Amino acid sequence: METNTDLDLTDGMPTRSALAQEVLFFRMQQLSETFYSAGWVEDLEFEVWDMAHKKPPRFADNAVSDETAKSFRDLATLASGWWIFPAEQFEKKASRPSFIPMKRWQGILAESLS
Repeated sequence: METNTDLDLTDGMPTRSALAQEVLFFRMQQLSETFYSAGWVEDLEFEVWDMAHKKPPRFADNAVSDETAKSFRDLATLASGWWIFPAEQFEKKASRPSFIPMKRWQGILAESLS
């Protein structure tokens, strides 16, 4: 049987990781908009991470469902990283945060706790 390459649905399709990155970005912005009426508040990356990893999950002094927290953990795992807005980028009013690999994010987290 001959394969029709025009029907290859994987051609040019984003990877699961790339899709997870974009959904994670959207969900982080959505939280910021919902609770702070801002597209991205300073240190959002730390607040969302804490919400996703601490029990009971809370965001902006509000209870958050375990399912919501788990969805952020799952997206981070699928994306293999996390979105950040470094202070210098934030101060310059950059248009979009940066996605970084999980190992680098864990280093930033460790630094912030010391």
